[in-house]
Amino acid sequence: MLDDASASPRSKPRVHRRTVTRLAFPILKGEYPPGHVLPPEAELCENLGVSRSALREAIRTLKDKGMIEARPRHGTVVLPRSTWHMLDSDLLAWAMEIDPGAEFVLSLIEARQVIEPAAARLAAIRANPDDLKRLDAAFAEMSEAKAEGDFERFNKADIHYHVVLLQASANIVFMHLSNMIGTALSIAFRMSMEGAREPGASLAVHGEVIERIRARDPDGAHAAMVRLLAIAVIDLGLTSYETVK
Repeated sequence: MLDDASASPRSKPRVHRRTVTRLAFPILKGEYPPGHVLPPEAELCENLGVSRSALREAIRTLKDKGMIEARPRHGTVVLPRSTWHMLDSDLLAWAMEIDPGAEFVLSLIEARQVIEPAAARLAAIRANPDDLKRLDAAFAEMSEAKAEGDFERFNKADIHYHVVLLQASANIVFMHLSNMIGTALSIAFRMSMEGAREPGASLAVHGEVIERIRARDPDGAHAAMVRLLAIAVIDLGLTSYETVK
């Protein structure tokens, strides 16, 4: 019986998500490399145990994520990774499940190395008292978690700290990015924590960033954030993009 043949309205989203995931994973793993033509619709329906309508909906989802495209008289073709919407929350979550690879993780860190020092500089100019309170609260949570050896809690507080900092920049684009790349930050932080020789060793630098913002020192806040992100690269055992080629 097809998964969605008698699915209730409540269960259809689960069928859709499962179908999308089962189509996406072979692409992410390289089993369907760029240029590969997906099997015919009837074959995919049989293999996945879903109806044609469910399959077509899943294919539309992957098209929207830039992973595949339909070519007339040719079929549905897998696109190169450069076209994938890698900041899409689903793609990030899937990549994490199957090991995103050093190149992808370092790319996330390199993006942060551009965005977050600039955000810290702006925060030193624009942060309001509420922003500072939220940064202090995140830092206090990190400090307590480190003292207790609870690095899962530390990681969550660390993520919150960086999201608050982006928001404190009062830059509309950065503030939007704080929501859009939340999953990307989670992955980068988690990978950094797993590779760190002493998780939480960067705590003092987190505090320095806050103090530079509090002192209205844009250059100091920028420099401190650069140092903070350099620690993440060291924790991963990577020094530049060249090391992952």
